[in-house]
Amino acid sequence: QWYNYSLPLLYFSPKLTSYNFHKFVDCLIVDKKRKNGDLVFELDLSTILQSGKNSYVSKLLRRCSKNLIKFTAPQTSFGYSPLISLKSCHNLKYLDLGLVSETVKLKELFAAIKNFKSLTHLSFPRSSIDCDGCEEGFQWPMNLQYLKLSGGLTNEFVRTTSWPTTITTLEFSDCPKLDEQSVYVILDKIGNNLKRLLFYYPMPSLRDNSLDFIFRYCPNLITIQLMVDYCTRWTFSEYMLIKLENFQRPLRTLILQSSGRLGMASKIHP
Repeated sequence: QWYNYSLPLLYFSPKLTSYNFHKFVDCLIVDKKRKNGDLVFELDLSTILQSGKNSYVSKLLRRCSKNLIKFTAPQTSFGYSPLISLKSCHNLKYLDLGLVSETVKLKELFAAIKNFKSLTHLSFPRSSIDCDGCEEGFQWPMNLQYLKLSGGLTNEFVRTTSWPTTITTLEFSDCPKLDEQSVYVILDKIGNNLKRLLFYYPMPSLRDNSLDFIFRYCPNLITIQLMVDYCTRWTFSEYMLIKLENFQRPLRTLILQSSGRLGMASKIHP
């Protein structure tokens, strides 16, 4: 009885490392009679570096697909076959691909998650992403609330995409191809709905004053994180902080970060 009671607690969110990963895989894949995969609700493979294989990750996703609600992909071993297996995880709410270093085709990713009605959090791969074939348009998950944009997203993709208005938290991280026009194209469509907006370094296509107009597009922000590298003190001038009718500005948390490059320390003063 004790074993049966404790088993769901052990498997709900397993703590995996390179030392116990193979035993975990064997337990779920080799022994098919036991349905231990159905007990897994959260699967975090961020600590698995060289121990995983595409076949292992693919099989794990299939075994855990019934009740899996949170999945963090590993840095390596997340290729085509795991992406196909991802389709079976219909109850997924949280999908983090931020560590993936392999090229992920955006069209295949959205084909895998288009029927995820419960998905609220999505993080794109930080290293590389292929936007070919996305010009036709695709369908975002209907209840998406958190979106982290990373990798090789193109300006063409941004301008031809219909951005979902359900998003309340938006993050930009390591998007070398996105310029300031693309940033404002997104904010023009969903800026009024955003509560949290965060920028991370580097964003090499942005200029030293590219983010000065943020508050004109996003008046309802509660939290904002800006890089001093891409904004000036005029960001907080009365000219940029347009008056809001019938309510006060809801901003409560302001985070200013700097890359530490020469001249950044004096760009914005108290």
